[in-house]
Amino acid sequence: MQLSNAYGFTIIEDDYDYEFHFDHTPYHPLASAAELQHSIYIGTLSKVVAPALRIGYLVSKNEHLLQAIAQLRYLIDIQGDNIMEQAVLELIQDGTVRRHIRKATNYYRGKRDFMVKQLDLHLSEHVSYHCPQGGLAVWLAFKHQVDWTLLFKKLKEKSIHIPHPDNYHKDDSYGGLRLGYGSISEELIEEGIRGLAELLKLARISG
Repeated sequence: MQLSNAYGFTIIEDDYDYEFHFDHTPYHPLASAAELQHSIYIGTLSKVVAPALRIGYLVSKNEHLLQAIAQLRYLIDIQGDNIMEQAVLELIQDGTVRRHIRKATNYYRGKRDFMVKQLDLHLSEHVSYHCPQGGLAVWLAFKHQVDWTLLFKKLKEKSIHIPHPDNYHKDDSYGGLRLGYGSISEELIEEGIRGLAELLKLARISG
């Protein structure tokens, strides 16, 4: 935040799973800090209410930026979904969304707990991790070197999709994987982790 204020660059905060904190009240986003001068805060209701609800929001102190974004949005879609937006507004105002978030948080906490149980059962030889206090994914750090080319080839053959480490940085010294659990069933979580454990035995580099 100090660097942003000093040099005038904008911090873009994509906080799509802000509501899902399991063991404590949510941390305030960076954009809530009064001293931060240049920020864009982005959120969505698709994770909170329903995946099919393609309504998001954007917050910034920069009025000129907001007007420019609104004009671009207008070019993409003149009308928008006014009826759906009004319906969501009423659900927010009457407390329905807040009650739903409480239920959803309990649901995802259960999936988080199931996920880490499967990690302990099947992957403890290969990875270490910190049990996430929120969000919809777990970051795994490997205890040994991995032949990534072989691993992702075999994962593809088994129809197991895991984001490639190239998504996070451009060098080839990968040390971990991000596993999401928000949108898949417990049955598929277990099947995927079992499959990953089997393939890691093949892709492990001794040393």
